[in-house]
Amino acid sequence: MILKTKAIALHTVKYGDNSLIAYVYSESHGRLSIMVHSAYGKQKSSGKAVFFQPLNLLNIVYYHRRIQTLCKLKEVSTEVTFSSIPFDPVKRAIALFVGEVVYRTIREEESNSAMFHFLENSIQLLDVMHSGISNFHLIFLAQLTRYLGFFPGNQWSESLPVFDYKNGLFVHGEPTHPLYFNTEKSKLIGQIFSTPFSEAENLKLNHKVRAQIIDNLLAFYQVHIESVSGIKSLPILSQVFEE
Repeated sequence: MILKTKAIALHTVKYGDNSLIAYVYSESHGRLSIMVHSAYGKQKSSGKAVFFQPLNLLNIVYYHRRIQTLCKLKEVSTEVTFSSIPFDPVKRAIALFVGEVVYRTIREEESNSAMFHFLENSIQLLDVMHSGISNFHLIFLAQLTRYLGFFPGNQWSESLPVFDYKNGLFVHGEPTHPLYFNTEKSKLIGQIFSTPFSEAENLKLNHKVRAQIIDNLLAFYQVHIESVSGIKSLPILSQVFEE
């Protein structure tokens, strides 16, 4: 069966001398694993690897068989041509990080239009952002939890100053288990969860605080999704912001 869909590139693994396996999140069938032949080289039919850079928005045509989990690519083209992500080192690092987070968190091989459109819109926003870029991934991590099913059940307040990240709630005092943040960290986390992308520039955070918030958000993720531990692109992201 030949199928066509819009898709978001997430991650690749080299396979053999001139092929790769591309992991994408598609509009029509959720997460897909696709064998890409002629991924490298200078021939007219080669060089497909360039299409699968993290967060590229694509149109793909592929062969699908119900009994196989690995599809085969037939055609690929760019759905949206980015104006800044490929050329901005900060945005490239953010794209690498976000792509890895999505790769590790979304496993469902079925359509989820709300999830796809959230990802698609967020990526296009990153490409056109001029201010607040350094906070994009923080807000993205916070908002993605809405679609993964563990967005906090309430908001931070003076009377609920502690974030119990085991249960996803802001509470009035320290819980009996160790999975919570102190009041200072909880207030910062509360600010991230209540800040939309349009107000990203209003978050005045230095590198140290931003790194702390990333660690806190990933700790929250790990309670719900074990595969989020050990994000390989995180050191790259941290280095970019230190420069």
